[in-house]
Amino acid sequence: MENLALLSFAAVLLIFLLQGWPLIAALLIGLLIFSAYALKQGFSVKETVWMWRDGVLTAKNVLLTFCFIGALTGIWRACGTIPAIVYYAAGLIRPSLIIFLTFFLNCLISFLMGTSFGAAATMGLICMTMARTMGVSPAVAGGAVLSGIYFGDRCSPVSTSALLTAEITGTGLYGNIRRMLESAFMPVLFCGAVYFLLGLGGSSETAAAASSVRTILAEHFDVSWPMLLPAVSILILAGCRVPVRKTLFVSIVLGVFCAVYYQDLGAAEILEDILRGFQPEAPELRRMLAGGGIASMFNTAAVVLLGACYSGIFEKADLLSGLQGFFEKIGRRFTPAAGVLGAGILSALISCNQTLAIMMTKSLCQDMGLSKEDLALAIEDTAVVIAGLVPWSIACAAPLAFIDGTASSIPFAFYLYTLPAWHVGVSYWRKRQEKI
Repeated sequence: MENLALLSFAAVLLIFLLQGWPLIAALLIGLLIFSAYALKQGFSVKETVWMWRDGVLTAKNVLLTFCFIGALTGIWRACGTIPAIVYYAAGLIRPSLIIFLTFFLNCLISFLMGTSFGAAATMGLICMTMARTMGVSPAVAGGAVLSGIYFGDRCSPVSTSALLTAEITGTGLYGNIRRMLESAFMPVLFCGAVYFLLGLGGSSETAAAASSVRTILAEHFDVSWPMLLPAVSILILAGCRVPVRKTLFVSIVLGVFCAVYYQDLGAAEILEDILRGFQPEAPELRRMLAGGGIASMFNTAAVVLLGACYSGIFEKADLLSGLQGFFEKIGRRFTPAAGVLGAGILSALISCNQTLAIMMTKSLCQDMGLSKEDLALAIEDTAVVIAGLVPWSIACAAPLAFIDGTASSIPFAFYLYTLPAWHVGVSYWRKRQEKI
């Protein structure tokens, strides 16, 4: 029965993706399918609704963080922070390096902040804006952002995914981080080289676009150094390990200050930018800077709520128990890492969020014969990053929403699939070596 429910959900998702229909509707149908499964298992309607509620309660902190991020993405545009950064960077950075630097800078910021969402909403947004103004492909730049933000989200000492994985596997956080850095070394080198080579295709037209943007921004904004304060505060507070929401709040306050005293914006305009996003009147600015605001988070928040409802049903209705043996067979046939990879892919596809994908993968693979440390590394190298490749997962949809990106960036998020492939390849090679 549980396999029928999962296959039905997968069929619905596939149909909606192929037809280009809204994924929210597909997720709503999925909620009905899983709720019907719970009812078939003997749970009452009231108990099923309470499963939804329990799941939603686990997501309330994420939804609050979304409000802060939405406000920040709006005020950074309006107060001149993003225009100032792009103004100075356009004079210093060659367009041929922007893709590589997008990957590198997002790796750095995500490691400091420990969150893919915070990194995407700050450095990711800045890099995407720079890429657009320089005529660089938004799809490639968005892929570099996704790759970079999940480097730190996976292995930062303040990453919630790293802390969760260590807790549920009973392993030490810093030992896990050391192993994660070792396993990521070659994939990071590979991705850096690929992004560098992709950037070499910049044309003279691209360079011309980069030089002209400074004039456009200077005509419409005060781009003096105080406009950098909201961004600098993120770096300082992240380095001091200040919690993400407090860091974002300080940056928003500084952004409001800059909007009032340097951009001459009134309270009504600032509130509009925070709530509905920045909408410049000048056509040449609209392509570069329009967007952000709390309203831009509504669709993403709906995905989170539906995913949270799923998690409540999965936990209480024991919907995934029949799959554990299947992945154990894969592990015995090839290598345990391959079994974890399969479980991580399935978990990411149906959980709609990274946290549940981690917990589901651990549940499906806990009897696969791996040591606690090896299981923790396998989860980090598969489920944690694969969630960022699933368009309907909040782990992918939210960062793309923060940077005004699209699903066209997913194929260029090389780190998110080279890391799992490297982990499984190394594990299989070691298994073959042991037999020789």
